[in-house]
Amino acid sequence: MGLKTLSEGLSDAIVDYVSSNPSSKANHENASQYLPGGNTRSVLYTSPFPLTFVSANGITLSSADGRTYLDFLGEYTAGLFGHSNERIKKAIQDVVESGWGFGGVGVWEGQLAKRICERFGIEKCRFTNSGTEANLMAIAVAKAILVFGGAYHGSVLAFPSVELQSPLNVPHEFIIGPYNDIKYIQSLQQDPTLTNDLAAILVEQMQGAGGCHAASLEFLRSLGKLADNTNSILIFDEVMTSRLHPGGLQSYHGIKPDMTTLGKYLAGGSSFGCFGGKEEIMRVFDGGRKDGGLVLSHSGTFNNNVISMKAGCVALEILTDDVLVKMNTLGEGMRRELNELCVKYGVQERMWVTGVGSLMALHFGERGEEEGLRDYVKLKNKDAEDLFWFWMVGNGVYLARRGFVALTIEHRKEHVERFLEVVEGFLKTWAHVLQ
Repeated sequence: MGLKTLSEGLSDAIVDYVSSNPSSKANHENASQYLPGGNTRSVLYTSPFPLTFVSANGITLSSADGRTYLDFLGEYTAGLFGHSNERIKKAIQDVVESGWGFGGVGVWEGQLAKRICERFGIEKCRFTNSGTEANLMAIAVAKAILVFGGAYHGSVLAFPSVELQSPLNVPHEFIIGPYNDIKYIQSLQQDPTLTNDLAAILVEQMQGAGGCHAASLEFLRSLGKLADNTNSILIFDEVMTSRLHPGGLQSYHGIKPDMTTLGKYLAGGSSFGCFGGKEEIMRVFDGGRKDGGLVLSHSGTFNNNVISMKAGCVALEILTDDVLVKMNTLGEGMRRELNELCVKYGVQERMWVTGVGSLMALHFGERGEEEGLRDYVKLKNKDAEDLFWFWMVGNGVYLARRGFVALTIEHRKEHVERFLEVVEGFLKTWAHVLQ
């Protein structure tokens, strides 16, 4: 019997997936009677149905079908501490004993703000329930915002390409530019209309949901110059990237933005978002200012919920510089070895890995030019991407369907070696459909 084609392999993989996960299938069908798509978080949907999980411990997930998976998704970067950190668990249990939902100021929010401001060099900050909300508040005072194709700043601030933005986006005036394109930024300097109207620049130093593409230092510096020349606010979205260096990627690059947005892991896995920056900007949210200046309302019932506040304080105690560097060093080595496997099996132009530190994305398709990221992937091979995901899940390794991987502080060398082993098994079996 000859080698199977990609379509044959994918068809078989789907049949195996369905037969191996009957409880997940049943749960999806039941939930779909009340939830569009059977869930309430679109990124979790996957065809023919997503796995249903019933418990988690350390870096493992247990499904409704009695299967155990090594978790390499890390709750899309929010699960940096794993699923059962004892110190965070105790912090949550202790604070719940004291009650929750005060409807007033608690002791922990000021302590968490102090820790965050000191870690990231932020003068003043405020909390939200998610990174999406943090980005919304950061651009609230802007009238025209420069963003970049491939960016994702939340479900209402999504820009899949230079030509497209989500129909759910908030109704701000957006200018969508090509990411990592220095010549484009330089051309904007010559546009007098833009110089007069541009109010903010919102950028990820590494695009997370957009495929883990890192910005060059030169590109980020050019954005700083554009912000200076247009008197606009430079906002670094560090919701994902703040975990890639002790002071965030802005510290690594040595570039100080006017504002920073944060979220994901900083409350130890509880809901959380944060925006902050220069005091002269943040004072517009100070309800007690006495200078007669503008005051903007920033409310949110759960902005200062005691669970997130206390868990965040403990989480930042756990996340020392050494712990963070160790995790990101492990990720750098993992990404390097994955790309070496792609070379070993001669598929490096059809399968490759990008990222920084503990965050990475596997790509399948026809590899294009990296300059400006305009043609980073000339043609995406969605079937190959799907086949890879079914292979990994079938072998007990969980990651995002789109190939996104996020390590946690609980991952060790032996876990990475298992991931590499499963990937090599995939390449041994399916390299022929990628060449």
